Amino acid sequence: MKIDYIGKCLLIEEKGERVLVIGDLHLGYEGAMRASGVMIPVKLYDKCVADFDLIINNIGGFVENIVMLGDIKHEFGFILNDEWNLIVKFIEYVRAKCSKLVIIEGNHDVILFPVLNKLGIVAVDFFIWNNVAFAHGDKKFEELYSDEVSYWVLGHGHPAVTLYEGVKKEKYKCFLVGDYKEKNHGKRDVIIVPSFFPLIEGTDARDFNLGFTWEFDLDKFEVKIVSSDLKVFDFGKLGKIKSY
Repeated sequence: MKIDYIGKCLLIEEKGERVLVIGDLHLGYEGAMRASGVMIPVKLYDKCVADFDLIINNIGGFVENIVMLGDIKHEFGFILNDEWNLIVKFIEYVRAKCSKLVIIEGNHDVILFPVLNKLGIVAVDFFIWNNVAFAHGDKKFEELYSDEVSYWVLGHGHPAVTLYEGVKKEKYKCFLVGDYKEKNHGKRDVIIVPSFFPLIEGTDARDFNLGFTWEFDLDKFEVKIVSSDLKVFDFGKLGKIKSY
């Protein structure tokens, strides 16, 4: 199995078939902020499309499978008009770039089903492809512990890392790559995917809990920092990176 890190997305290939993985989107954030009186200068939907174009064109413009790891929408308890329209537009756009689209339900997606019904899509709790299980990361499912599953690919945590140089500091989206062993369940390799959300880089796991249902020892996870030109750089283990 071949694993590539392409910008904010993960690309997995096995036996000539590929899966492109998209992290948390939080579509509708702009509208939610506007409703609360905060104006966002960046058009987030346009930026999401531009970022996706850059990635999909880099891998030939089409891929067999696309998996969206959840938190498609932003608001918890209702669907804003902005969210409805943007979700429909983005999903229709992404669906045209693949043979199969899988949408995993995130904790922000509790009432996403009316939008997906309109599109003829059913969100799932998890998706298993060959020996890889894809899930949002906020809930455990027994199927993730199957003997056939050796990889977990998760969203939810919005991983990022802050780099320091003297008095300067800058935060970057990153992948966190490690493993997790649980008594009576064996070991799985784990890849935590950064959010696709373009406005905020994410959360540095050295400062805050990322909110997973498992207690990962993230200090031992490898950090792969995402740059704006699709390049991804290895920075070693999270616990070894200077934190001040």
